[in-house]
Amino acid sequence: MNVLVLFIHIVCACFWVGGMLFMVFVSSPYIRKAPFKDEAFQNIGKNFSRLGTLGALPILLTTGLLNMHFLNVPYKSLIHPTDLYQKTLMMKFHTFVLVLLISLIHDFYFGEKAQQSPKYAKITRVLGIINLILSVMIVFFASLLRYGM
Repeated sequence: MNVLVLFIHIVCACFWVGGMLFMVFVSSPYIRKAPFKDEAFQNIGKNFSRLGTLGALPILLTTGLLNMHFLNVPYKSLIHPTDLYQKTLMMKFHTFVLVLLISLIHDFYFGEKAQQSPKYAKITRVLGIINLILSVMIVFFASLLRYGM
């Protein structure tokens, strides 16, 4: 059971981070040159929001907490860590919560208004970049955890 939960966690993390990297480095450069760029960004954003923000992120939260249970890591360590591993896990979790909040604001507040205003479009783009950086940091924290750090 614990291997399945970890597998689902890793697949969702790959989907989340990989999807953002794909949008930044593959689809965005192409779409920016297209005459239908505003509509394309809106449609891609809505699809990724449904699958990523409303799908992958809740699954990541659930499987992450289950992984803590399987590893016998106390949930209170997310607030009061007692060793280096727990401190790294706390940083990973808190960064995840920040990603979740930024995603909700990006997708369901600024993203909805981005097509009507260049100001909102810029804010949406900046929030997306911040979210990508934070998400890659989470992968780094996960790598540290793998080696007990």
